[in-house]
Amino acid sequence: MLEYRLYYAQEGLMLSKPVSQSQSGFTLIELVVVIIVLGILAVIAMPKFINVSEDAQVATVKGTAGAFKSGLDLSRAVWAVKVGNGPVEDLPVFGNSQAGEVDFNANGWPAQHYIHGNEASPKLDNVEDCISVWQVIFQGDEPSVSDTANSNETHYKATYSAAATCTFSYRKNSNLSIQYDSNLGKVTVDSDPSS
Repeated sequence: MLEYRLYYAQEGLMLSKPVSQSQSGFTLIELVVVIIVLGILAVIAMPKFINVSEDAQVATVKGTAGAFKSGLDLSRAVWAVKVGNGPVEDLPVFGNSQAGEVDFNANGWPAQHYIHGNEASPKLDNVEDCISVWQVIFQGDEPSVSDTANSNETHYKATYSAAATCTFSYRKNSNLSIQYDSNLGKVTVDSDPSS
């Protein structure tokens, strides 16, 4: 079946040549517009996909820091109920085994984990203390931690700085880290993967 298209001109109504309905397709302009739209979407979406790895690393460190802080708070609650004031050694916090004993500083925050030590007033004052607190808080299910010598084999590298503060740097991106101030029980996260 043929159809006629009508055109309006200044002189009046005119009929054009017959056009069959089987002719269809995209014009060059339509194709260019689609390509431009796809290009804009690619420019907007591509950085989102590229940063997925960094986003996963940030989420891992934040999740680990949250679990670490929860363990510290639980330890502090046990100290508050059982001791309430001052330093204490070998306080059973996680079960009744020696593996769950924690040494608390004078402020009531975990300072170290040495079974049957001889320190009257435990303090967090070296990298070994940082590692021991990490390990007792996570109770063996932790992301692994070590000092500088073994940091390529573990998830986090522990360092100690003055003022009883530990820093646990994430091995896959050393810009991401968790800091623990044992004087205040404060846990902070450096979650900027580029600085």
